[in-house]
Amino acid sequence: MHAAQFDHAAALIACARGDQAAFHRLYDHEAPRMLALCKQLLPEDPEGALHDTMALIWRNADQYDASMGPARPWIYSVLRHVVNGRRLRSPSSAPAQAPALPGMADLRGRLLALKQSADPTAWQAVAHAYLHGADYGRLAEWMRLDEARLRHTVRAGLQGVAL
Repeated sequence: MHAAQFDHAAALIACARGDQAAFHRLYDHEAPRMLALCKQLLPEDPEGALHDTMALIWRNADQYDASMGPARPWIYSVLRHVVNGRRLRSPSSAPAQAPALPGMADLRGRLLALKQSADPTAWQAVAHAYLHGADYGRLAEWMRLDEARLRHTVRAGLQGVAL
């Protein structure tokens, strides 16, 4: 007997409409894997990270855009966002064996500078690349821009804030 594959996109679309049963099905299907990942990435509070992730998914399900890629990676990008946010708020939560990357301490400030100073197209492309894991081709298609022009705009924006 072969189990049917779970339709993450349909679940997110239903969640965006306020379908709590769809949210519970999504939770039941994905939470065990997400919790295992949270335990590896944030061992001091994996349940809290999972809770925050699922709350964000529920509140922002309408932000999922199928044209930007599959739903499951979008869900895990929300998890990554929550985990990274918790790590930024609590630097002691980073694993002791992981060395600090040079120049990353002020990454948050640099990204804010990019948002404030760069061409809005560059900021939008960088944000979507991070949040959705999209490459230039997919971003250019989604943003309805020429890929070469998009590459140039993003590079110029990133150089302007010395990331």
